Amino acid sequence: MTTFGHKGRLEDERMLKGAGRYAADWNLPGQRYGHFLRSDRPHADLVSIDASAALAMKGVVAVLTGEDVAAAGQKPMPAAAPMKGRGGADQLVPPRYSLTRERVRYVGEPIALVVAESAALAQDAAEAIAVEYRELPAVITAAASLAPGAPQLHQSVPGNLVLDFVGGDAAATEAAFARAAKVVRLTAYHTRVVGNPMEPRAAIGAYDPAADLYHLYATTQGAGPMRLQVGAMLGVPPEKVRIVAEEVGGGFGVRFNAYPEYGALLLAAKKLGRPVKWVSSRSEVFVSDEQARDIVH
Repeated sequence: MTTFGHKGRLEDERMLKGAGRYAADWNLPGQRYGHFLRSDRPHADLVSIDASAALAMKGVVAVLTGEDVAAAGQKPMPAAAPMKGRGGADQLVPPRYSLTRERVRYVGEPIALVVAESAALAQDAAEAIAVEYRELPAVITAAASLAPGAPQLHQSVPGNLVLDFVGGDAAATEAAFARAAKVVRLTAYHTRVVGNPMEPRAAIGAYDPAADLYHLYATTQGAGPMRLQVGAMLGVPPEKVRIVAEEVGGGFGVRFNAYPEYGALLLAAKKLGRPVKWVSSRSEVFVSDEQARDIVH
């Protein structure tokens, strides 16, 4: 850095003065508040969703489901990191939508978005929605999902294997083991983990009809990639999406990619003609943020 000099940190002054702004601190004129009803089953058919009691509550503006997502023509979420597998095979991308239809495949999957005049009311209304499930067999580890006869999650992903990837030099590895004085073989399991950053996810979806432009205010460490992903979900060019991100209250791997909730918030904003804000609870962090590990070594 001697050629151009050293440029110090830029964010310290506003943070020390208490002027930092996180996603939950954003508020837009006329906004309403969203709450997501999530699956409490790991694998089940959605027989019916009855939102009539929620819609009858004073102050509830709307309830969106997977049917609304389909009617709007939203697309499945794209792969965040597309890769080639063994022999150049394509990665299989399961069709994930902002709100699921017909079937749930993990605890925490968004089923419906309730929009109301307050966050508390939206949560109360979500609890009034009646969901009828038909239970299906489930597994709780990646290894179990690959076992013969395991429940099939997506018909487009046979055997639940998204990608079979091999890296490194197999011959050199075998040679190194052959030269070793002693070889120990064992199986180790690294449990599933969540990033659990200090700041839960939060977002505001807004839509400008005059410019046909979607605005997403969200916590992210990758506004550019998220713009591409959100545009793909909405079925619009990325230049029709604007991502606004300021402070980030911790990352740990959960802040780079788009999430299903963002597509639902933007759909609601366009449908209702006003911004829709959502702030995740700590409990939602554990079931809806991206997770890691669950690896057998």
